[in-house]
Amino acid sequence: MAIFEITMLFLGSIIGAGFATGAEIVTFFNKWQIPIWLIAVIVGACIYLLITLDILLFYPKPTFNIKTKSLNNKPLHIGIIMIYLILFTAMTAGIAQITNSIICSISLVFSATITLLGIQKLSRFNIVIVATIIILIISTAVPYAKPITPTPNWQHITPVTFWAILYAGLNCFMFPELIKAYSKTQKRKTLLTAGFITATLVAILFYLIFTTLKSKNATTAMIPLLTAVPTTTTFIIILLAVLTSQYTALFAIVERLNIINPKTKNRPLVTAVCLCLIAFLGSFSGFTRIIQYGYPLIGAFTCFYLLFSFLQQSWQVSRRK
Repeated sequence: MAIFEITMLFLGSIIGAGFATGAEIVTFFNKWQIPIWLIAVIVGACIYLLITLDILLFYPKPTFNIKTKSLNNKPLHIGIIMIYLILFTAMTAGIAQITNSIICSISLVFSATITLLGIQKLSRFNIVIVATIIILIISTAVPYAKPITPTPNWQHITPVTFWAILYAGLNCFMFPELIKAYSKTQKRKTLLTAGFITATLVAILFYLIFTTLKSKNATTAMIPLLTAVPTTTTFIIILLAVLTSQYTALFAIVERLNIINPKTKNRPLVTAVCLCLIAFLGSFSGFTRIIQYGYPLIGAFTCFYLLFSFLQQSWQVSRRK
């Protein structure tokens, strides 16, 4: 049950507005001419590798004593919060684009409420939503996901892999906060298993969505999946997916702010309200613009952050007595 719960929370942080609409998939991979199944495999492998690296770097209870340097670098923490805010704002903009400002405001209140309940209640609530999203995506996309086999250009493998790394970085950026929160109650092995299942499911859903968009010639649309399959079910998928990433991003921001300024723990409601207001105002810049410019930036920053964290380790390992 623990693996299932963690997998659902991991997935909930990934299949947000960009993923569920297909917008970020198109942004990163539409111009590369190689088989979609191969792109999905590369993406899944990159996500699994980054999740594994996240667990290695940020799980605080290793089997061995690893002497590490402190990552209390305030400018770095501020940069991380800014990146989280871009994600949070993107989710907010996604809801505003497919609905209206009133529903967008309601979603922010809902996300703040879920965030303030804590990681355990958040993850249990998340199970129902993410499981529903997976079922709905599969039932919606499978009838339209006709396998496409274009003449592959194998010279595109290298750039596809590069963009897959950035894409994985984008989708795994919130994992350090989730891993730290779960480390208090779960073993590292449980998280690694959940990470593998998460990467596999992402690859499958990625393939289904991308083949659906290609088969319906909807890759140039603002909200590709809704254009390809304009049904109520698709609308519900996107709305639920946005919510999962919205409250996960807000949780990550609050957790990181608590590191920089522990006083925010005493005013969680004020912190959440201020963050929601910032995201609401930022959402007026437009969902598409945030996807095009903000998401590649997030992927690049994630790779830098993981490399920085890795280099900060002294890796002097000694067995516990």
